[in-house]
Amino acid sequence: MLLLCNLIFLAMILQDINCDSAGIVGGKEARSTPYIALVRTPGKTFCGGALIKPDWVLTSAECFIDKTTTVDLGVHSIRNTKDQQRQQFKVAKAISHDKFNKDKHINNLQLLKLAGKANITKGVNIVRFPERFGEMKPGSVCTITGWGRTDNRKTNTADKLMEARVTVIDWKTCSSQWKPSVKITRDMMCTSEKGAVRGFCNGDTGGPLMCGGYLRGIISFGPMLCGTQSGADVYTRLTKDYMKWIHKKTKGML
Repeated sequence: MLLLCNLIFLAMILQDINCDSAGIVGGKEARSTPYIALVRTPGKTFCGGALIKPDWVLTSAECFIDKTTTVDLGVHSIRNTKDQQRQQFKVAKAISHDKFNKDKHINNLQLLKLAGKANITKGVNIVRFPERFGEMKPGSVCTITGWGRTDNRKTNTADKLMEARVTVIDWKTCSSQWKPSVKITRDMMCTSEKGAVRGFCNGDTGGPLMCGGYLRGIISFGPMLCGTQSGADVYTRLTKDYMKWIHKKTKGML
């Protein structure tokens, strides 16, 4: 199985797309999103994440983490570093899923143990998990958020947190769109928009997919041109098995 980035190498040269950290295209400025995390490693990756405990963040395994990585909570404008609700942490430990495979994009989850505990406030809070983890019904409308690129023609990422409503599509449709480059597994879920340029882009990887107010997935990878109908956006779908893994690694119930 060829890595997605290798399949679109020539297009990447033209568009300056970095598949290691796949804004929100076709979105708008986000409202209150207290669970969102900004994960940055200078010179490497720019990702999103979700606060699942005061000292744990869930993100993508494709998000590169080292001793220079910072995790910011309570962020709306990246440039506004004087925002009083903003909290920044170093990463004490990074745990990628044991069976993560970058080439196949499977088990694309990573836990970040923060070097301190977040102060839970109106602007910083823990994301909500659903009670059940079955597949989402096609046509369900969910929300994605992030600070990534907002335009395929521009390389700069967003300063303010952006959000967009996206529509879940069925597994078979998504699988057929990605053949033969990537095998879509049952641990993945997809969204796609008809007649609209809307979706995630570079810088949004690891960010949350929220459906009905609950975390249902983590942004994983998408088509060559962000937010278009050339291919479905793909997420790591939260399952019972993934929740067991999260519980085990974080040593306790959420």
